[in-house]
Amino acid sequence: MKKVLALVLILTTTFTFQSFGQTSKEILDKLSAKAKTWKTITSDFTSTLKDAKANVNQKQEGNIKIKGQKYHLNLPQYVVISDGVTVWSYDKKSNTCTIDNLADVKDGAFDPSEMFTIWEKDFKHEMKNANATVDGVACYEIHMYPNNPKNKPYHTIVMYVDKTKMEANKIVVKTRENAEISYKVKNFKTNSDTPEGEFKFNPAKYPGVEMVDNRI
Repeated sequence: MKKVLALVLILTTTFTFQSFGQTSKEILDKLSAKAKTWKTITSDFTSTLKDAKANVNQKQEGNIKIKGQKYHLNLPQYVVISDGVTVWSYDKKSNTCTIDNLADVKDGAFDPSEMFTIWEKDFKHEMKNANATVDGVACYEIHMYPNNPKNKPYHTIVMYVDKTKMEANKIVVKTRENAEISYKVKNFKTNSDTPEGEFKFNPAKYPGVEMVDNRI
């Protein structure tokens, strides 16, 4: 469960932004300012997990909706929903939903809304390569390092920014277990009308679901 949440809370760095700076601070400052103007975010994405040690190369499609500190993530096997206080984690295979307090399961990660500004207080960052390329696309390559890596499930986040579009082209998350998780946004919308009901788990939509409440 905690690993799933870690993926949820990292993937939001892939979203679109504009910037005309060429240093990591200028670009990230632009991202922070723009993110604060978004009321909602909706995106379809592709994530790839590579772990050479475990001989794993896994790709999956997903969708995420974000509104402030609330989010609704849909993955092939899981649905993870939070209203900013409570987290519902639904396992499609077992038809089981566990309920937790968000504060109890964060485990060094952070919620999606924090990811847009987390580097302001919890990260060091640098422009690693101002002339990088990704699949032939000219990009800025920014590396971000958490100030307290022992408390995080990763040690580095690499962001590739398309120079022409000024959008995040690719994100690579390097975990403490020597695996890499990359994210590619397929489409991206902001300020769309997202009903509040999207951010609470509705058992009626999952007939026969077993509810497991872990809250104290």
